[in-house]
Amino acid sequence: MVNSAKFDRQQVIANATHLFWARGFNGCSMRDVQQAVNLRPGSLYASFGDKETLYREALLHYASQGMVALQALEQQLVCPLAVLRQFMRQALASSLADAPDKVCMLVKTVHELGGAQHPLAKLARELLQQMANQFARLLQQAKQAGNLAPATDVNALASFYQMQLIGLKSFAQLQQNPALLDTLLQQALAILPAEKAH
Repeated sequence: MVNSAKFDRQQVIANATHLFWARGFNGCSMRDVQQAVNLRPGSLYASFGDKETLYREALLHYASQGMVALQALEQQLVCPLAVLRQFMRQALASSLADAPDKVCMLVKTVHELGGAQHPLAKLARELLQQMANQFARLLQQAKQAGNLAPATDVNALASFYQMQLIGLKSFAQLQQNPALLDTLLQQALAILPAEKAH
């Protein structure tokens, strides 16, 4: 039995997430993973099982970071539209800073593993949908507050917002001109109307 006191499980998952995000599922061998998380093979297998299981943990960890960031903004900002604006700004800023890869790990997983039948690709799609649902929830709040037109389809707008977010982060992989990216960010944010004064 593995002595769990010998390592920090969450730190291991965070290190694995960094590796998988940078190199993808197929780009990492178990030896690569062992080196990244600094665990012996026996401890790694006993605690996390195979590479697919650890990658699953990494996807959940990655998605939870996005949820936590969104919730933190909700605590700081009153208006749901302001939350969405700042979330997009922060996501792009983190991509330009020290992220292992500028492309969203969930999107990258879907592209790499492709088929809807692959359990990891399926999980990535589900996690993307969960995030879109959170965007839709915020948009519904904005709609109820009168900051969106009554006829607004919040689910469609949430999907469009998510598409803009994914596109911006992906484009930052190709073009790292801060001025251009800021211009594109402002255009992407234009899909969200200004809040009405109350």
